[in-house]
Amino acid sequence: MKSTIVEILAPQPSNWYKNRNSAAARGGCSQHGTPPCHDAIVASVVLADAGSENIQWAVCQRGLDELQSGQNRERT
Repeated sequence: MKSTIVEILAPQPSNWYKNRNSAAARGGCSQHGTPPCHDAIVASVVLADAGSENIQWAVCQRGLDELQSGQNRERT
C-alpha cells in the first residue's frame, strides 16, 4: 500500500510517537529498521494511506528520499 506524506518535520522526541515501542520512538529509522539502518534520523514524517491516518515515522535521509521519490512517481 502506498503512503502519502502529510507533513515533514524536524526529528521529534520519542514521546511524540504514538507507538512507544516502535523503532522511531527508540531513535531508529522506521523505513529501514534498527538494525540494519544506523544512519542519523533527519526527519519525523506524518503519513497517511488508504487505511490509516497520521502514521508517525522517523526516517534517515535515504528513507526520506525513498518516500519522496515514491510520491513523485505517483504524480506522474
